Amino acid sequence: MYEIRKIHSDEVTEALALALEVFLQFEAPDYKPEGIDTFKRDIIENDEFISKCQQGICPIYAAFDKGKIIGIIGMRSNRTHINLVFTKKEYHRQGVASSIFKFLLADVLKDKPAPKEITLNSSPYGKPFYLHIGFKPQSEEQEIDGIRFTPMKYTI
Repeated sequence: MYEIRKIHSDEVTEALALALEVFLQFEAPDYKPEGIDTFKRDIIENDEFISKCQQGICPIYAAFDKGKIIGIIGMRSNRTHINLVFTKKEYHRQGVASSIFKFLLADVLKDKPAPKEITLNSSPYGKPFYLHIGFKPQSEEQEIDGIRFTPMKYTI
């Protein structure tokens, strides 16, 4: 079993490096160059977002195997919208992301008031996983700034 917890400020760089690595392997092939640039600009190279992650304002939950991050789920500061879900290739289909999501859900349910739903914008690659863990599409696939996504919601 893997250790699952919120990451510490000094682990944000490692978490975002994993996100970029997995994005380039599995998401980028479905996107136009504009979408790849948007992801890098808005997430990976966004100093404001990185700072919020380091301060814990935008929490990132992770699974660790022997001290190395193998999967992450990140949230916006409102803690009701997921904006990052990535698992290293060699750990796909082993329950890593599902386990992180269960941990995240238990954590956000401690909030007062507890959220009634969690939203995310699913990439084409991730949509089967989100459907599997209980997210429901809220509309058809969209594309903004080269990023293809389906808005989805998980009702708590």
